[in-house]
Amino acid sequence: MTELAPANAAAWELLAAISQKRGALEQAIAACREGLAHVPDAPRLLYSLAQLLREDTDFASSAEAYLQAQRAGFDSPDLYRNRGEALLESGDPQGALACAREGTQRYPGHALLQRNAARLHYEVAAPGDPLDELHTAARAVKTDPALWQTLVELQRRLERHDEANAALAEARRLGCPDSPGLLTLEAQALALAGDNSGATRRFDALLAGFPDDVSVKINFAMHALSALDPARAAQLCEQVLQGNPYDQLALTFLGTAWQLLDDPREHWLLDYETMVRPVPIPVPEGFADRESFFLALTEALEDLHRTGAHPIEQSVRGGTQTNGFLFRLKHPLLFTLEGQIRRAIMTAMESFPEDSEHPFWSRRYRAPTGDGLRFAGAWSVRLRGQGYHTNHIHPEGWVSSALYVSLPDEVTQGDDTAGHIQFGAPMKELGLDLPPRRIVKPEVGSLVLFPSYMWHGTIPFESEQPRITVAFDLLPER
Repeated sequence: MTELAPANAAAWELLAAISQKRGALEQAIAACREGLAHVPDAPRLLYSLAQLLREDTDFASSAEAYLQAQRAGFDSPDLYRNRGEALLESGDPQGALACAREGTQRYPGHALLQRNAARLHYEVAAPGDPLDELHTAARAVKTDPALWQTLVELQRRLERHDEANAALAEARRLGCPDSPGLLTLEAQALALAGDNSGATRRFDALLAGFPDDVSVKINFAMHALSALDPARAAQLCEQVLQGNPYDQLALTFLGTAWQLLDDPREHWLLDYETMVRPVPIPVPEGFADRESFFLALTEALEDLHRTGAHPIEQSVRGGTQTNGFLFRLKHPLLFTLEGQIRRAIMTAMESFPEDSEHPFWSRRYRAPTGDGLRFAGAWSVRLRGQGYHTNHIHPEGWVSSALYVSLPDEVTQGDDTAGHIQFGAPMKELGLDLPPRRIVKPEVGSLVLFPSYMWHGTIPFESEQPRITVAFDLLPER
């Protein structure tokens, strides 16, 4: 078709899409470029090229192609979101923020664009309030629950609870209708104010109105734990697990409920001694020893930390986190690291027990080889002095990790647990004050594996040296 009608931009788009589907990314890019030689101002073809270049990790060229697509007339919320990501990955965080703000000006009622813009504003430490524009948009649209929900969630993330309560009241005054998310936030507001019984009644009503909504059940279970009603929390989690036996949040809160109930099944679900596995990363060819490999890896990772503050919606505090999937980047050290990680994981899995009924152990037999493992995400974290991870879990994983790339002397040589990773202590928002069940001292080159549904966090440390890790979530291939 492209030979018969070389000026048909849609035909070149189709050819590029077919090549991409077949895994021939270079051919897909070449198809877009050849098509643009015939139709240089085709908006969708320019956008397709931008998407493919971004997939190919040519972020600077991708950002430029997005801009050309926009100038040629392509316009959508995704353009601003994707171009902003490309700019951030190319090392231009201020440009990414400017692009995000351009997008929210063009589409002020788009909740995801507003969330991304607020996140970037905070991470690049831009002047002003990162939530001002979002609040203005919610007031202008008035009746969009997604905008108000986004605003209140981010206010709570920033621990601006009085403002969050005021925003909820304002949304109702302006006529914002009910939604499961907004009603959940109102129930949580009652609990935060100390009215646990009122919050429970709200959650009961919410569950009656939305009996199949998994997020309602999970949030109700969280509240039940905070209100010291672990039996109700366990019941709600078990309902979720009937529909999805691998729901990581439901497994997390079920384990905490069983702990509070002194139910022996907690130790079946959460065996901290067996499930938390430090595994050494083998030294790759070309490096004399572990020290030289991880020193080179440290230098490579330092260049990828381009923001000035932690992500609003992640567990990092006092540090930064890389953006996007780490192992998609075309860096030879990262390629080598991925291979060494797969080798270490398969070594660890050789001793996994056989238990076809267990929500963690049973999934190993869906990934009998390293090629049967799929990364659900991978990133690097750089913590500064007094940095830490809040206690959290990884809801999208099966096996999660902490690989120690560089550690301060105070952590490796100290006599206390500063900078160590702890397991079993729930998130502080539950207010349970349960102590950790296991603490592991980090070592450079050590990969600590654990179930994604297991509570974990980092104990704060004080040092002038950074603490650099690589983390990832794994899933067995379907």
